[in-house]
Amino acid sequence: MSVRFFKVQSVGNHFALAELRSFASDADLVRFAIDSGRRRFGVGTDGLLGVALEDGFLRVRMFNTDGTEDFCGNGIRCAVHWAYLQGWIGERAIVRHLGREVPVEVDPSTGAIRTLLGRALFDPSSVPLKNGQGEMFESPLTVAGTRLSASCLSTGTAHTVLFVDNLPDDATFFELSPQIETHEMFPERTSVMWTQVVSDRRLKLRIWERGVGETWGCGSGSMAAAAVYLRKTGLSGSVSVENPGGTLTVSGNRWDDDLWLEGRAQIVFEADWLLKVGA
Repeated sequence: MSVRFFKVQSVGNHFALAELRSFASDADLVRFAIDSGRRRFGVGTDGLLGVALEDGFLRVRMFNTDGTEDFCGNGIRCAVHWAYLQGWIGERAIVRHLGREVPVEVDPSTGAIRTLLGRALFDPSSVPLKNGQGEMFESPLTVAGTRLSASCLSTGTAHTVLFVDNLPDDATFFELSPQIETHEMFPERTSVMWTQVVSDRRLKLRIWERGVGETWGCGSGSMAAAAVYLRKTGLSGSVSVENPGGTLTVSGNRWDDDLWLEGRAQIVFEADWLLKVGA
């Protein structure tokens, strides 16, 4: 079965995007996410975006390259960019994504897309954390003998934010990040945002995304890092978050208020994929 897809990216976080009607079942969606995501043997992506226009809403589903479904801030932006260019939506729209309705705004003059991702949630049941664990904000977490200061929260999906003086080298990053992702503290695993304060209201990330590994960008992770920063400092307003693939802006009145995420997206190319149904 041939599937028409687009490769899209935002701050280097890249996806295959296809209409949901192209797939007969969730099993086909998962197969496409895994196969197309493979480096060298596939397209090479961080995940699959499935999109549909339903009752005036843009529906978005995102699958990681291990086949798990997840919430994705950059995925929303990429899908909105594509849908706006297709004429599916106007300058303001509502995206339905993993049980949430997310307001979005497109600036036609600059191409910037603003997404209202809501509030950062630190309560253990929202992250989630293991039963009996209290809130983790700047709390000790020991992994492989290394003591870290961790803040755990949900911005639509689970994130662990680690503020460090300098971003980790490859040896530290690739040893500790997967162990944090699968730590017993996180029954549904967690993404890991290594975060450096570069200057006032300016953060820099190195990103380990659950179900994928290292990625160049993460929208919900940028929001998580900014929320922890705003809570730590008591500041409000905008925070620039430098992902390896580019900069996103997070803004809000307070860390515990609704937060906006702003960035841009791009269509890289479009092509056809031969999906082996039932393989």
